[in-house]
Amino acid sequence: MPIHDASYRGWQGDRVGRWSRFWTITVTGVRRSLRSPWLKRLMLAAFLPLLYFAIPFFLFEQSLRDPDHWRMLGVFLRAMPETSGLSQQISQLPAVPSDEEVETLRYDAWSYLLLTMLRYPQSFLMVLVVGIVAPPLISQDLRTRAYLIYFSRPLTRTEYIVGKFGVVAFFLLIISALPALILYVVGILLSPSVGVLHSTWDLPLRVLVGSAVLVVPTTLVALAISSLTLESRYAGFAWFAVWIIGHVTYSALTVIPSIEAQRLQQLYDPGWRQLASPYHVLGNAQSAIFELSRNGSATLPAFLYLAVVSGVALAILYRRVQAPMRA
Repeated sequence: MPIHDASYRGWQGDRVGRWSRFWTITVTGVRRSLRSPWLKRLMLAAFLPLLYFAIPFFLFEQSLRDPDHWRMLGVFLRAMPETSGLSQQISQLPAVPSDEEVETLRYDAWSYLLLTMLRYPQSFLMVLVVGIVAPPLISQDLRTRAYLIYFSRPLTRTEYIVGKFGVVAFFLLIISALPALILYVVGILLSPSVGVLHSTWDLPLRVLVGSAVLVVPTTLVALAISSLTLESRYAGFAWFAVWIIGHVTYSALTVIPSIEAQRLQQLYDPGWRQLASPYHVLGNAQSAIFELSRNGSATLPAFLYLAVVSGVALAILYRRVQAPMRA
C-alpha cells in the first residue's frame, strides 16, 4: 500500500472566472514594472504638462471677459505648433462676440489644446515609458521558459496576450488619457458656468478615442518586438530604433519640399512621406479624431497604416507565443 499517492489530485479550492485570468497577469506585470525608479519618475513627469497647458486655458477664459488678456494668450499660442488656424479665428473675433461665436471658438481652442498635449509631450513620454515597460514582458518569459508555468494552467494564448497588453496599456492610459481628462475638468472649472458641458461634452470621448489610437498599435508593436528576442535589451533597442529611424527618414524626405513651400508661402502637404514616421502617422490620426487635421487626404492612409501594423504585430504575437509550445 503506497504511503503517498502521487497521482493527479483535482483542485478543491475556488475557481476564478475565465475573464479574470488575464487580470492576474496584468496586475503582476504592473507591480513588477513599478519597481523601476525611472518609470516612477516618468509617470510623475507625465502630469507636469498640465501646469503649462492650464495657463492658456485660464487665459482663454479670462480673455472672453477681458480682451486685454488676448495678448498674453497670443504669446503662449506662438510658442505652440500649428496655431495659425486658431490665431486667425481669434483675430477675426468681433469686439462683442455672440454666444454662438464664443462657444465655437471655445470648442476649437479646447480641442487644439487637448490635442497638442496628447500629440507632443505625452507622445514623447509614451516612447520612453513603453521602452521601459514592454521589452521584458515577453522576452523574459521566453528566456526563462516561464511560459511552461503559464500554459500548464488553464490559460489560452489570447488571455496571455491580453494580460501582457494590459500592462503596457495601463501605463499609457495613465500618461495620455488621464492628464487630458484632468485638463478638460480644469477648463470646466475655469468656465463661467457648467453650461459649457453642453457644447464640449464630446471632447472627453475624443480624448479616449485619441488615446486608444495611441495605445493599441504602439502596445502591439512593442509586444511583438519583445516576442522576437530572448534579450530584453535588444527589444528596447529595436523599439527606440523604430521611432528614431522613422523620424529621421521623415525629416530627410520633407525638409527640402517644406522649405520650398515656405518660400512660396504655401501650405506643405507631406502626403505619402508621413508613412515613414510612426509619430507623424499617429499625430495625423489623432488630429482627424479632433477634427483638426490640416491634411485630410492623409487621414485614411494613416488609419489604414495603423490597422495593418496592428494586425501584423498581433499575428506575430500569436505565432511567437505558440512557437515554444510546438518545439
